[in-house]
Amino acid sequence: MDVFYYWKNYDEDMKAGRIGWLKSERQKLGELRDRNPDLIWAFKTPSGCKGQLQLVARLAWSDTPKVALPKLDAASVIHYDPADTRTSFFGLADAHASVESLTQQLRGQFPAAFRANFQGDNGIQVMDGDFLRRFLKTVSPFIAGADSLPPLAT
Repeated sequence: MDVFYYWKNYDEDMKAGRIGWLKSERQKLGELRDRNPDLIWAFKTPSGCKGQLQLVARLAWSDTPKVALPKLDAASVIHYDPADTRTSFFGLADAHASVESLTQQLRGQFPAAFRANFQGDNGIQVMDGDFLRRFLKTVSPFIAGADSLPPLAT
């Protein structure tokens, strides 16, 4: 099982070097931990493309923090391991070409999340079974061209 995560503050978090955790709602986080996820697939809305999604990262789930966490104003967080070989960030220029097809695939699987504009628990969804297999086939060209991890904030 993998996780869909709508990373609303992706650009801000990257500029600030906030690496190793994602904000989450407590109820949804508990549900996910019980299912032992493998990867978190992070998406954002590309600039000027309202209603569209762009793949920005593949993150290796972690039950415990792998980096020191600052005091956060969040109900809870999802941890990922920035040093894991499965963690990668995708070049935004390369990923932009897939926005339309990827958005259609995700909209078909998570229509309620799109209707709710990914607010609250709608920004985190379970990806498994046949959908996950189709999704992995769609994104496989981008996995090989992943960028190195952004530097941690000091």
